[in-house]
Amino acid sequence: MDEERVLYDYYLIYEKTDNAKYISHLDFVRTYNRTMRRAGLPVAFSEGFNPHPLLSFALPLSVGYTSRCELLELKLTEELAEEEIRDRLNAVIPEGIRILSAHRGKSRMKKLRFARYIVTPERVPEDIGGFMALKETVIDKKTKSGVKDTDIRPDIREIRLLSNGRMEMILSAGSDRNLKPDVVVKAMNKYIPGYDSGDCEYHRSAIYDESMNEIN
Repeated sequence: MDEERVLYDYYLIYEKTDNAKYISHLDFVRTYNRTMRRAGLPVAFSEGFNPHPLLSFALPLSVGYTSRCELLELKLTEELAEEEIRDRLNAVIPEGIRILSAHRGKSRMKKLRFARYIVTPERVPEDIGGFMALKETVIDKKTKSGVKDTDIRPDIREIRLLSNGRMEMILSAGSDRNLKPDVVVKAMNKYIPGYDSGDCEYHRSAIYDESMNEIN
């Protein structure tokens, strides 16, 4: 009988900024695989005819978005110091991506329920209160079964205006329910009379569990 493999769980918190925001998720996964190899990390691979690195991303980031709270789980075949993993990756990782911290053990990825976004529109809406008071906010939204009219109001936990002309949104996030802020802005353009957001910038600044405890 083959001896059972001993694997070590780690998770990384990383940021994605500048031109890295234009990398698609699929290309981003390839980038990380190459970075792990260049860093010489002992990443574990699945067994079978088509082995692949044992990596798991919490919440794929849309093209054009930036973030400071991305979460990645991985398994290593050797135990390494957390700081060594962070430093070895940062020494070879592409510009615009930076490992903020590495942690031994498993993250609370499966408990992910909400995400906080900072949205910078060309024009700020005047009537957020009226929009939030709507009982239904139906907009065409991409779902697992295709694009269809969806009431997104249950997935909007909070929206508030910040003093710098930005909006802070706390929205459902995770594998079960996930709402992106560009869909919310699209709904604002539809439901707020006379409002046109213009082009927007989107930044994910935090992720939370169901009790609004930050996952980090």
